[in-house]
Amino acid sequence: MSFMAVAAISSGISAMAQIRAGSLAKRQYEDKARREKLQASIDALNAKKRGVEAIRRTNASLASIIAGTPRTGVSPGIGTVADRGIFLVMKPAAEDLRNVAFNANMALAGGVMRAEDARLAGQQAQLQGFIGAMSTIGSTAMSMDSLGYGSESVAPVI
Repeated sequence: MSFMAVAAISSGISAMAQIRAGSLAKRQYEDKARREKLQASIDALNAKKRGVEAIRRTNASLASIIAGTPRTGVSPGIGTVADRGIFLVMKPAAEDLRNVAFNANMALAGGVMRAEDARLAGQQAQLQGFIGAMSTIGSTAMSMDSLGYGSESVAPVI
């Protein structure tokens, strides 16, 4: 087997390996994209759990305020008791719930963005493998042609 045949065969094997490496990299990036989406869902769920806990604390605080009002002789729906329930408990709880909802939405949006980045990186890795393979084959063909082992050029004459 001549040197040129070995060069051509090794060039083909190298090109196939580059294409395979690009495909494997794409698969890894796709797996990463799936993990990112899953992690985003977990983060959003954890944020919602914090929201449920905030509601529980709010209920406990309101119950404490309402339970203490008979001792003071004040009606639970008016005056200082109502103000304490609204300003000391309900307003901060509403802010907490807004923050929880925002954090959950941001976790999901961030996960989707990271997943899309990983998916696009996979496409680029696959493309890079293909371009590397074509470059390897092209450079081998040019080398063989320059040594006189190539056939007539198929490139158009301008």
